Amino acid sequence: MLNLAVRSVAAVAALLVGTIALSGCISTGPKNLDDAPDGVPSPVATEVAGFPALDDLIVRTADTELRLESLPEEAGYAGMPDDVPAITGDDLYVFVRQDGWMLFAEQRGGDVVGCGPDLSEPEITDLGRGWWKVANRSEADTYALWLQAGSGPGLPIGGTVGSSQAYVRWTTTTTFDVPTTSSLDVTASPDGEGGSVELHLRDVTSPLTAVAATIALRGEGGGVDLQLAIPDWACDQPGDLTLFSRLSPSQMATLGEDGAVDYDVELVLDGTTYTASGSADGASSAEPTWTPGLP
Repeated sequence: MLNLAVRSVAAVAALLVGTIALSGCISTGPKNLDDAPDGVPSPVATEVAGFPALDDLIVRTADTELRLESLPEEAGYAGMPDDVPAITGDDLYVFVRQDGWMLFAEQRGGDVVGCGPDLSEPEITDLGRGWWKVANRSEADTYALWLQAGSGPGLPIGGTVGSSQAYVRWTTTTTFDVPTTSSLDVTASPDGEGGSVELHLRDVTSPLTAVAATIALRGEGGGVDLQLAIPDWACDQPGDLTLFSRLSPSQMATLGEDGAVDYDVELVLDGTTYTASGSADGASSAEPTWTPGLP
């Protein structure tokens, strides 16, 4: 699942660029830990992990404040160490001292199928004054919570270039309904030799035991009909599904070089047929709207 971790790091960079660009050159300098917005707890107990520096992350719950020494960025790929601090509850609060730094968080569950952890993202809210709320929106479980804050291009004046990251062993107490999501990618091969179509389903509640899918693509030069199937390299967590088909060079030529296509998908899951139509391009994933809605 290294590719998922890499995509997560890339998502941090994208978040940093977009948000910092909006902030322009306005800066108030480093934040004051004691100047917390309403709603941020002020626990009496304090725990320290390692030897935290001034700009390292601080995590609060109602009961405890955790001061976390920054781990090497490689720790995000290596997995959670055994001796990280443990917290319980559905909400936690993270202090990011430096102006211009953004926070990213990822919940990593168990490795059910043997190819990497089950990944989910908590809800992250910027409360201002350097404080961020991280809220569970997944199942009640124990997660390796990877927290990473850092700067990006366009850092406001007064901020510091850098980052700080740490793990927390996070036990959540409430199960939230996780909505089913899907994405469709039509991609040209980097070498120009054809391309591919990938349909991803995530958090489907129906058993994925009888699956069939077809897709019709229409581009500037004509149409292509394809059968989608589960590829040999797929390694999906329970409730997730990857469907794939290659596009030959001649098929890609028919669709056009700009990657913009219209699509019609028919998906059969356990005897129920779902359909979706829309447009996609090579720059980003499309998010199909299904009739009926996916279970």
